Amino acid sequence: MIIIIIIIIIIIIIIIIVIIIIIIIIIIIIIIILVIIIFIFIIITTIIIIIIIIIIIIIIIIIAIAIAIVILIIIIIIIIITIVIIVVIIIIIIIIIIIIIIIIIIIIIIITITIIIIIIIIIIIIIIIIIIIIIIIN
Repeated sequence: MIIIIIIIIIIIIIIIIVIIIIIIIIIIIIIIILVIIIFIFIIITTIIIIIIIIIIIIIIIIIAIAIAIVILIIIIIIIIITIVIIVVIIIIIIIIIIIIIIIIIIIIIIITITIIIIIIIIIIIIIIIIIIIIIIIN
């Protein structure tokens, strides 16, 4: 009797496991199908969007060509003016930087020369003091 009950329990467990596995497989298949459908939808929509964008770009190009000559002349004039202004500004900035660098170098040279002169004066004073001390002692 116990063996029969155990066998029945095992069979029930196996059936439950099989049902669970089948459900999992069905869910996986459904997910895969959904993913494929979504992927296909995305591809189709992107193709449609790309086609629409290409059409819009072609229309814009056609419209732009009609107005292009005047706009190009204006743009070229503006670009030339801005390039000239930028070049002038850059030259002014470079000149200012060079002047600042020269001033800094001059200041550094002056400072180092004064420091050297001060050191020389101090050394001369010390030598004179030492000579005076030696003369006084002798």
